[in-house]
Amino acid sequence: MNIGIAGWAINRRFRDEDEPLALLDFPRLAREEFGLSHIEINNVFMQSKDAAYCAEVLAASKEAGVTMWGMAVDGTGNLSAFDEDERKEAVANAMAYFEIAGHLGLKYFRVNTGGTPESGEEELALCIESYRELAAEGEKCKIAICTENHGGLSTQPDNMVKLCEGVGSEFMGTLPDYGNFAEEFRYDGIAKIMPYAVGVHAKWTRKDGPRVDVARMVQITRDVGYDGPIFIEDGGPVCDHRGVLELKGALMAAIPEYADEA
Repeated sequence: MNIGIAGWAINRRFRDEDEPLALLDFPRLAREEFGLSHIEINNVFMQSKDAAYCAEVLAASKEAGVTMWGMAVDGTGNLSAFDEDERKEAVANAMAYFEIAGHLGLKYFRVNTGGTPESGEEELALCIESYRELAAEGEKCKIAICTENHGGLSTQPDNMVKLCEGVGSEFMGTLPDYGNFAEEFRYDGIAKIMPYAVGVHAKWTRKDGPRVDVARMVQITRDVGYDGPIFIEDGGPVCDHRGVLELKGALMAAIPEYADEA
C-alpha cells in the first residue's frame, strides 16, 4: 500500500489566476515537495486532450519517477438522467476518456453518477445501464471505470453497492473518499463500498466538523485487501503544503509499511 497525491489536493495552485501550476510540473512537484511517487490527475487541469500533450504528461511523469495511477473526470454529464438523449450524451462524453486514459497509461478514471440522493429504482437502473456500457469499453481497453461517493445517487452507499453489483464487471469499481459520506454513516458507508475500490481518496473532512479517524479508515481499507495507493485529496483550508504533509503523516502512522518512517 502506497501513499499518493491527487491533483485536487493542490487545486488552488492549478487554478491560480496569476501563475497557475501546469500539469506537466505536477509529477516533479509530487516527488520533490511531498516525497510521493503516485499521482492521480484531474481532467479539468489538462491543457489539452490530444495524444501529443498526453505523451508529454506521461514523459514528465516517467522523468520524475512518478506513476500516474488514475484520473478524476468531471463535467461529462448526468449518467442517471431520465431523458434518454441527455443520458446517452453523458455516456458518450465519458466514453471519450478511455482513449485519453490509454495515452496516459492510467489504470482507471472516475466519472460521477449524477442522479439524486433520493433516487429510486428507475433512476438507479438507468445509472447501471450507463456504467455497464462504460465497463464494457473498459474491458476492451483494460482500463477500469469507477465512481466516487461524490453527490447525487452516490450520496448513499447502498446505491453504490447496487451499482457495482448491477454492472457486474471487474472493470467497474469505486473510488472511496474518506471524507465525503455523511458523518452518521461515514465509516459503515466506506466499509460497504471499499470491496470494489480501484483507488482511494483520503481527506480529513469535506465540511466543518469532526475530522475523519484516518487510522480507522486505513484499517477498513486494509481489511478488504486493497493494496493500491491512497491518494491525499485534502490540502487543508489555508496552506496546502502543510495540509498535505499533515495528512501524509497521519497516513504513514496508520500504514504498517511506513512504520519505520512515521
